[in-house]
Amino acid sequence: MNEWSRRSDIDAKQAILGRVIAELNCEAVVLLMPAHVAWFTSGMNVRGLIADGERPGIYTNGRQRWLLCSNTDTQRLFDEELDGLGFMLKEWPWPSGRATLLGELVAGKNVATDRPFPTMPLVNEKLRPELRPLMPSDVARLRDLGGLVAHALEATARNTERGETEQDIAGALAHRIFHKGAEAHAISVTAGNRTRQFRRAGYSAAPADGVCTLQATGFRDGLYATASRTISFGEPSAEFRTAYEAACKVAAIDRHIAEPGGTIAAAVDTASSVLKNTPYEHEWRLSPAGYGTGWFQADELRKAGLDEKFVENQAIVWQARIADAGIVDTVLVGADSCEAITPPTQWPYKRITLAGTTFDIPDLLVL
Repeated sequence: MNEWSRRSDIDAKQAILGRVIAELNCEAVVLLMPAHVAWFTSGMNVRGLIADGERPGIYTNGRQRWLLCSNTDTQRLFDEELDGLGFMLKEWPWPSGRATLLGELVAGKNVATDRPFPTMPLVNEKLRPELRPLMPSDVARLRDLGGLVAHALEATARNTERGETEQDIAGALAHRIFHKGAEAHAISVTAGNRTRQFRRAGYSAAPADGVCTLQATGFRDGLYATASRTISFGEPSAEFRTAYEAACKVAAIDRHIAEPGGTIAAAVDTASSVLKNTPYEHEWRLSPAGYGTGWFQADELRKAGLDEKFVENQAIVWQARIADAGIVDTVLVGADSCEAITPPTQWPYKRITLAGTTFDIPDLLVL
């Protein structure tokens, strides 16, 4: 990773907070939410057994920045995470706790925060749109993570044997993700009839037979990437093939919509029109089409009938689910076309062209 690029991105985020501080007529801001801290630091990794009230935070007045942390964590965070990135330190001794330091920090000042505290204004709604577009060093790390997740899924799927339990397959998948230096934050392995019964199933002691879908969310440097791959032990049924073909079409539509100004609702409406008068025209009702991702594992972009419009360099995780077929991938919204963050590498794919843009959609692998 280019540390100069990362420092430049952190400087830009500090400037954003400087504007927010001015808009709120405050002197400074305290960030405590893990996603906000990860965003501001461009991916500081917080490790170990740690209570919520012990987690590090950020204090900035828009011109300078400080890490707020326990004496237990200071050495590692500066040695391995923040060296050379322009942070100063405000430290609390672990016996007294974070609350004491925060009380001293804000006493007599007009300070904003991202956690509810009496008399302190919240910055969350102002920060929400700022976390959407990833900065250059963030994008580079997300690409690396997406490639890692795709590779772990494909390697695990290719080496899966009929009769292995879903939980054994999940363990092998998680091992590959951890082995490459990331964390497995969500694993799903669904085989046989469970792929039709449950849209969000986790994994069980059921043996893998027929069709099996593996899905994983990897986490590293404060960022998330999610994808899935599907295998079949022997030729699948014609019914499943038809459902998977429909899911491929929906996945291509989703990617086509992933441009500035696009929305979850637009993707659902377009897919529904393509699937009209087929057995699958109402599938969209059964599970969300997609989420915002990046600094969040899954962030709703459609709430109470209202849609947030996509912006350039925003990460989206799409879920094209038709009957017992599912295709899940993470993409980055581009100015003209989206970029697949979890693309198929050593895996079969279908090449689908929409409005002159070609998308490579992961296909079914028959073992």
